[in-house]
Amino acid sequence: MNNFENKVLNFIRDNEMVEAGDKVIVGFSGGADSTALITVLFILKEILKIELIAAHVNHGIREEAGEDADFTRRFCEERGIRYHLLEEDVPQIAEDNRLSEEEAGRIVRYDFFSQLVRREGAAKIAIAHHQNDVAETFLHNIFRGSGLRGGGGIRPVRDNIIRPLLCVTRDEIEDYLKEKEISFCTDATNLENIHTRNKLRNKVIPYVEKEINSSAVEHIYRATKDFAMAEDYIRDQAVKVFEEVSEKDNNGIRIDLKKLANTPEIIKKYVVLRCFEILTPNRKDITARHVDAVMSLISSKEGTSRVDLPYNLTAIRSYEIMFLAENKDCNESEKEDDQLVIKKLEIGERYKLNIPRFGVATIDIMSYNGETSIPRDTYTKWFDCDRIQEVIFRHRKPDDYICIEQNGAVKKKKLSKFMTDEKIPVNIRDDLWILADGNHCLWVPGYRISCSYKISDNTKKILAVAIDNGGN
Repeated sequence: MNNFENKVLNFIRDNEMVEAGDKVIVGFSGGADSTALITVLFILKEILKIELIAAHVNHGIREEAGEDADFTRRFCEERGIRYHLLEEDVPQIAEDNRLSEEEAGRIVRYDFFSQLVRREGAAKIAIAHHQNDVAETFLHNIFRGSGLRGGGGIRPVRDNIIRPLLCVTRDEIEDYLKEKEISFCTDATNLENIHTRNKLRNKVIPYVEKEINSSAVEHIYRATKDFAMAEDYIRDQAVKVFEEVSEKDNNGIRIDLKKLANTPEIIKKYVVLRCFEILTPNRKDITARHVDAVMSLISSKEGTSRVDLPYNLTAIRSYEIMFLAENKDCNESEKEDDQLVIKKLEIGERYKLNIPRFGVATIDIMSYNGETSIPRDTYTKWFDCDRIQEVIFRHRKPDDYICIEQNGAVKKKKLSKFMTDEKIPVNIRDDLWILADGNHCLWVPGYRISCSYKISDNTKKILAVAIDNGGN
């Protein structure tokens, strides 16, 4: 084992990234970083007692993307590493969802990785971020006006995502591959100084390393670790304060400003952030500007005042009480019969739902031993319940999608596009009932189920749904 491998091994152990027996999904683009990652993990897998599964996404952006897929496939075949490929039209997804291609690509990748985690029973997802990525992210966040939270950089471990290369720089990675005589793919778009991150990578950081300090990247990485520790401490304190000053119900969050009054300003900001996290989970459009708007409301001398926020939220101050909630005045609320939630997914549970203008659905949660044959009736379907977070019968929403298997690869398709491809009449699409888990469509009754929820050899619990009278 050389110095690079020893350094990564110690970093993995110090951060308790894996346990013996873990299956690890490795994001493998074919670039220098991910090639170094999968190489070093392949060398360390016997020591760590882990199994590697490679995942490659062809984003459909570059002409040579097919060559990258071929390279990663051959690389894995030569080493006996199991390999999964997803091909997606990321530019179209970005356009449909009004996202940048970078953000759309990130969403597609992580959704694919999460699907593989469920399908393979994997414990971790390994990503090839390194110290230069941390430096770029830190500078990008600070230049955009981020505070302590954005300064915390990229964490070595977050949930089931691990980043074993955060202990090394890009130069160390390239030297390692050169020493091992391992080739890799080069994405020419990384050399184009169009996007902010590329400008930081190709111009700002090299200038700083040459003219100010050659160890700038390592120093920034160390600083982000301190930022992260400070942020974690403040967040913990803010959670305690939040529990003392707030009340939450189905209508929103109520804050007692009298109790909050003597709290340090930074803790107040994190209490506001905590409100946003609860009311808008996984949302990115909440910025420091919106936190500052609520802070101004808190310090306002007016008896009653309000601010409107993204995601149809409103913050209202009425004397010593502040209320954050969905703005029901502006919201096109759903009818009661437009959403039927199956609340408990435990073996033995049974539900009968009268679905308006559709039929009666019988839902059973059952154990599965792999011996019972799966029903093939059009209106009786079984789903892998272990992969489901929440089940809702409802009508479609703009962000809904379904996963379809094509040519051995899982393809994520917008539900609207699926309905077009299936030639479902436009005038009935909004009236169709679907079975959904968040924005992921499990089943369009009468048409297709998502391949991500099919019964597999690993299935232990099934969600069985039967609709009486063929869905009429």
